[in-house]
Amino acid sequence: MSRARSLVVSLVALTACNESASPPTTGTDSTTAATDPGTAATDASTDGPATATSTGDEPTTTSPTGTTGEPAGPTYYRDIKAILDAKCATCHRPGDIAPFSLTNYDEAGMFAKILGPAIEDRTMPPWPPGADCNQFAHDRGLSDGERELVLAWIAADAPAGDPDDAPPPVDDDAPPIAYDVQIGISEPFTPAEGLADDYRCFLLDWPKDQETYATAFTIEPGAREIVHHVIAFIIPPDELAEFEALDAADPGPGYPCYGGPGGEASPRAQWLGAWVPGASSGALPEGTGIRVKPGSKIAMQMHYHPNGVPTADQSTIMVRTADTVARPALLLPVAHPGWMVDAPPMTIPAGEADVMHSFTIDLGSIIQYLYKDEAIGVGKPMLAHMAGVHMHTRGARASLAVESGGAPEACLVDVPRWDFNWQGIYEFAAPITVEPSDVVRLECHFDNSAGDSAIKWGEGTGDEMCLGMIYVSTDAP
Repeated sequence: MSRARSLVVSLVALTACNESASPPTTGTDSTTAATDPGTAATDASTDGPATATSTGDEPTTTSPTGTTGEPAGPTYYRDIKAILDAKCATCHRPGDIAPFSLTNYDEAGMFAKILGPAIEDRTMPPWPPGADCNQFAHDRGLSDGERELVLAWIAADAPAGDPDDAPPPVDDDAPPIAYDVQIGISEPFTPAEGLADDYRCFLLDWPKDQETYATAFTIEPGAREIVHHVIAFIIPPDELAEFEALDAADPGPGYPCYGGPGGEASPRAQWLGAWVPGASSGALPEGTGIRVKPGSKIAMQMHYHPNGVPTADQSTIMVRTADTVARPALLLPVAHPGWMVDAPPMTIPAGEADVMHSFTIDLGSIIQYLYKDEAIGVGKPMLAHMAGVHMHTRGARASLAVESGGAPEACLVDVPRWDFNWQGIYEFAAPITVEPSDVVRLECHFDNSAGDSAIKWGEGTGDEMCLGMIYVSTDAP
């Protein structure tokens, strides 16, 4: 198998794409060193880290009170609890991945002072997409108003206020998802101690003996306190041998897999789903689903974040399936195929603070290259429902946009401050139509200012990638 084909998929997605349709057109690659390194990781939603602004009634540490004796500024029960419950306590709760809990006033008041810097620089809550690009479902980020309110509360020494002002419990009346497939790690696995992160893949048998569509996906973590995130890849029957060889070569359960479900043995692995702590829904967009062939296996990539205490995990994948769906869907990778074989190379020189690589292609060409037996979207409008980007540790920012001739581009996703530890694919608040004549532009920026050698595309920790993922379906049932 050629290297070009064997690298078609990597980490958070199926890696590659291809050139245009018949014959494939040549995508454009551009590499530049920015003249202003200070712009390398600017948050698209602001001109800089926001802080509580100074006004005539700025909160003070003495917590001024009104005529009732209550603090005049925001209080925990009246203003802050609902925000923390919705945006923070999904991870900051007992037994979860976050290092401390924020489920009640005693906890929130105790940790208030250390929350401020993370909220000011927008590292918490972790929500990578920039606010100026698109609107997303299940947005975990704080709005500007919420940020200002929480920061004002912290500046005022985190007053509790009246417990009677507490908001009612969240009423989630959504019906439970009826998962009919449950597959997981066959025996407990304990991640290696002494590592900040441990990436491990487990091959799981797909139990269905007929073609089905996955319409919802989630993870039941076995050890929630160390499971940072999980990505599941579909390994079709004709690609199993290479992955099974990786599994057999490692004496323990599973095998190491930093860059994807199996390094260079990741030819056509398709992303089935992903899970992060605090994920609010496992359902794919209504009426859509990803086909899974009988005889396939699922490569379950676990990202463990050990906490210093040896902890065994035995996580489970849960999938809802359907025999048919109204809109068959595909998760399409966007990346220059030449980057994988150094033609052209995706070079990131040492000492450069902002190096940009980009690639433009139409989605129909990707489908024809990767899914020769699929007719979805070729020559017809498609609906884009979700999008994400992927780089490694030198990544600074990345974006995906749809270009329609001379019309203004439609931004799918923009991550203005890349963080390898917080990545995913993000569902749009409303689907975006992509016409056959449209093209998608992927743009990645890298910071190798501290590096002493050039970096290129690769699967390893010290290598880099520039990869986009777009979840598309047919436009009409």
